[in-house]
Amino acid sequence: MIKVDRSQVPKPSALDKKNRAGKTETERAIEHYTAPTFDGTTNFEFKIYSDSEVKNALIKLFKGKCAYCESTFLHVYSGDVEHFRPKGEIEEATPDKKPGYYWLAADWDNLLLSCRNCNQKLSHSMYGIGTKKTMGKMNQFPLSDITKYVRIHDNVNGIADEEPYRLLLNPCIDNPEDHLEYGDEGVIRPKKDADGNESIKAKKSIDVYVLQRMYLVQSREKKLIEMQAQIQRVKEATENYNDIIGSTDTTKKFYFERILKREMEGLKKFLNPEEEYVGMARQVVGEFLRVNFGIAI
Repeated sequence: MIKVDRSQVPKPSALDKKNRAGKTETERAIEHYTAPTFDGTTNFEFKIYSDSEVKNALIKLFKGKCAYCESTFLHVYSGDVEHFRPKGEIEEATPDKKPGYYWLAADWDNLLLSCRNCNQKLSHSMYGIGTKKTMGKMNQFPLSDITKYVRIHDNVNGIADEEPYRLLLNPCIDNPEDHLEYGDEGVIRPKKDADGNESIKAKKSIDVYVLQRMYLVQSREKKLIEMQAQIQRVKEATENYNDIIGSTDTTKKFYFERILKREMEGLKKFLNPEEEYVGMARQVVGEFLRVNFGIAI
């Protein structure tokens, strides 16, 4: 997971589309859930978030990758328009799970692009665990204090009242690299602070977004092996260049300099935002470039 600047892509106009009565879907949802006749069970049918303009804007914003796991998937699945704060119900809320954040169903800031493995409740083989578990975000939205959920659209301070208690990482608000780190075999884990305490947001996000599912770990490991192999090629090209740097043979110097430049470009490609698992690349490749070349990314 990496930080994504939402301002890079304009809010889709479809989200403010009005019906024949001149009302947006958000206005109609608010009327539905605040009507005196609302019995707490009748659902509102949200549609506008699934407009193709919204999906295309999210694909552009997240470079065709899942906002949570950074996997590319559009070649096999169209992707989910994910509500960070769930629209229908809040799994952890008590005593009433419904409604969810109905007034945010068409809020651009609440929409992310997700793969089905992070978003939907599915059976997963987990890294380091023999049995399968049914996991996925869906309607989960944990807070550190369950009494702090904002349940009405006209709360005086809005969602700001809830933010200090939020336990899930939002890549458009938080910098996930401050909370997550990567170990051997593509394993993801919470970072520790100066006192040795693990990031609580990282722990909860890894669990809710299922970031330790076996096939995802294996995919990250494959990318990690590619990074390490390219780092080795850069090391060898650097040694060869350093061996010839004092030579008067300009042809050889140019030859080894060109090889080093090519291998460095190959290494830096892992840092392109369009690549999978850039968060891991910034840790592995970024540290190598900083230590050996003084290059800060």
